[in-house]
Amino acid sequence: MKTILKIKFDNTFYIFLILILLSGMFKEFSFIFILIIFHELGHAITGVLLGFKLDKIIIYPYGGITKFNNLLNTSLNKEILVIVMGPIIQIITYLILNKIFKYNYIKNYHLSILIFNLLPILSLDGGKLLNIILNKFFSYLKSFYFSVFISFISIFSLLIYSLIYYKNLNLFLMMIFLLFKIYINIKNIKYNYQRFLLERYLYDFNFKKNKFIKNIYDFSKEYYHYIEGIDEKKYLEKYYKRV
Repeated sequence: MKTILKIKFDNTFYIFLILILLSGMFKEFSFIFILIIFHELGHAITGVLLGFKLDKIIIYPYGGITKFNNLLNTSLNKEILVIVMGPIIQIITYLILNKIFKYNYIKNYHLSILIFNLLPILSLDGGKLLNIILNKFFSYLKSFYFSVFISFISIFSLLIYSLIYYKNLNLFLMMIFLLFKIYINIKNIKYNYQRFLLERYLYDFNFKKNKFIKNIYDFSKEYYHYIEGIDEKKYLEKYYKRV
């Protein structure tokens, strides 16, 4: 990958760019690129303004990923704001481009990127937003597995649709790629949950809500917990001594 400031271009981006140049569709690709860049900048700038530490923005041919080095126990409302500002900035960018250039295909590209990105699939904005909302009602682990379940339903529904009705190879390949990303998330969930708990042990969070839970797997975001009559700090201290 090549880095410009904190923006990294995946190698597939350059391969796709060469194909676009050969096909003579550089103008169309330019508008897609602008929409993607401003979408990701919407996430990045909002996150930085809210105190998140920006790691990098990775740009792919038809999308991007903005990564932050922030705590897993970050405010849910802040996380929601970071996610929704991506689509909002993209909409504003589209309206400006459409006002200046008036090409019909700009609208099609904009809607394709926007709608696809808001699907309830983990790794996409829609899936991340779903997971955050679930965290307002369920524990960290339950929210994750509910999100995985809904993601699988969404992906397999689109796979069937792409094979039977739409017959679009690009959509099929994107669904396979997202399945792989979900597999990575599932593989890393134990590590992420331990990191989530360790943050609770090492740092003092000013949680205003309390919750009584039965075991260490029921921890939730934005709650201070009591387990077996013991507050979470003391419980986690005993837990890490055993581990």
